[in-house]
Amino acid sequence: MTDEDDDLCPVECVREFKTDEELFRILETAKKRGAGNGEAGVIFLKHNVLDEYDEQSEVAERLRIKTVPLFHFYKDGILLEAFPTRDKERINAAISKYTSPESEEDDA
Repeated sequence: MTDEDDDLCPVECVREFKTDEELFRILETAKKRGAGNGEAGVIFLKHNVLDEYDEQSEVAERLRIKTVPLFHFYKDGILLEAFPTRDKERINAAISKYTSPESEEDDA
């Protein structure tokens, strides 16, 4: 990552969640208020698939996560796409795809 990347998304903009309950609450809030910030089109979340006992977390088990890093893209609480990658361009393309005005028109 470059300093420019840090300016676009400092570490503080990524929220960590630990349980299914937290994820569901975040998704429900996002359905009502978008990203919760008028300037941000997306919310960035991260989850450690191993819990404090080095066992698979309930989230990883429910979503059958076998490969990391794995990116999930949700809109209106619905999982639209998931793929494992470290390719920054692929991640940026998916973000653009789901935040573009065209994708909102398709949903209407």
